[in-house]
Amino acid sequence: MDQPFIELIDIHKSFSGNNVLDGVNLAIEKGLVTCVIGKSGCGKSVLLKHIIGLMHPDSGQVCVDGMPTNQMDKRQRHKFHRQISYMFQDNALFDFLTVWENIALPLTEKRKMPMDQIRQRVKEKMQMLEISNHENKYPAQLSGGIKKRVALARALITEPDAVLFDEPTSGLDPVRRNSVHAMISTYQKEFGFTAVIVSHGIPEIFTISQRVAMLDQGKIIYFGTADGISKTDNEIVKAFISGEEA
Repeated sequence: MDQPFIELIDIHKSFSGNNVLDGVNLAIEKGLVTCVIGKSGCGKSVLLKHIIGLMHPDSGQVCVDGMPTNQMDKRQRHKFHRQISYMFQDNALFDFLTVWENIALPLTEKRKMPMDQIRQRVKEKMQMLEISNHENKYPAQLSGGIKKRVALARALITEPDAVLFDEPTSGLDPVRRNSVHAMISTYQKEFGFTAVIVSHGIPEIFTISQRVAMLDQGKIIYFGTADGISKTDNEIVKAFISGEEA
């Protein structure tokens, strides 16, 4: 296999003596959609936050293109943070900013790009996600589906190599879950980013995932294709999938 784009190597993380990640190993390939599943509270979001650098392991390494993130210098860390975006479970839009301002925020807060270029890039992303007619609205004026698109536009505005999705369909009914999955799949193909999705949307999430990892008791107990997980002999995996489907 080629060098993974993102690799977690023997990651350990505990909180107040509770081992949340207990030797996690995971290789994420560039350009694919990788889904992370597991019971509530098993550490899926903690895993995502280690990838993006919001949390740091007690031991083990997170590598990007073969480079351990804890060995990166300031320039390399800056490049790394430009490479990866994070789409929060609740969208994390700022209520006091318009749609346009929310999307532009990752670019305007740094102010290293000329404003005319920022305007052009925001315009392009809004057109691609079909939200141009909402640019002067505030989040409270938007439907749940449009909020998801605005959050995705903001995640894509820096043109990252990877986007991490933390429970993007949380609280949605099955129809809207499928709509969000379709949106992610469509734009992942269009923009070509690597996607890592933490999800409870089983079995729907398998239709857009090329790789599935299951986290249980701090370890990855299954990693493989979406088709392969339905044929696994692992009783824990089988029980979890059948329970979630039910």
